[in-house]
Amino acid sequence: MEGLHISWQIFLVQLCFFMLLLFILTKLLFKPIVGFMDARTNQIKDEYKNIEDTKTEIEGVKKQYQNQLNELTGKTNTIIQQAIKTAGESKQEIIDEARKESNHMLQKATLEIELERKKAVAELYKEVSGLSVLCASKIIEGSINPDMADRLVKEVIDGLDGVKITPPVTS
Repeated sequence: MEGLHISWQIFLVQLCFFMLLLFILTKLLFKPIVGFMDARTNQIKDEYKNIEDTKTEIEGVKKQYQNQLNELTGKTNTIIQQAIKTAGESKQEIIDEARKESNHMLQKATLEIELERKKAVAELYKEVSGLSVLCASKIIEGSINPDMADRLVKEVIDGLDGVKITPPVTS
């Protein structure tokens, strides 16, 4: 080391001081910095773990809410279907009731018409009977001439135009 002009004694002293400086720095400076760095690393790991736990919890709550939403949607659809079914049944009941009522009214009107027709036929029968008796009595009396008989028959026929005469029903 003569060519470099380095003295062995100075080199050894500087090496000892450097080692002493490294030892002091390790004990006083590096150890607290490494401890701080380890603590910070642990804190970051804990925060990541908390974040993952929170994320898992949020996903569980999200699934729970989704299940509740699906359940409520199913219940809502069931209620809507039930309401539609009930409305259809009510509609059918109303239609059936209206048909029954209209059939009842039609039957009642038909019966009234039939009764009125029977009354009219009975009245007409009485009139025809009376006219027949009157005609017969006039013919028997001889006071009727053939023209008058034709006129009476024509009047009776014109009065009965299109009506079927049946004897009245006696009850």
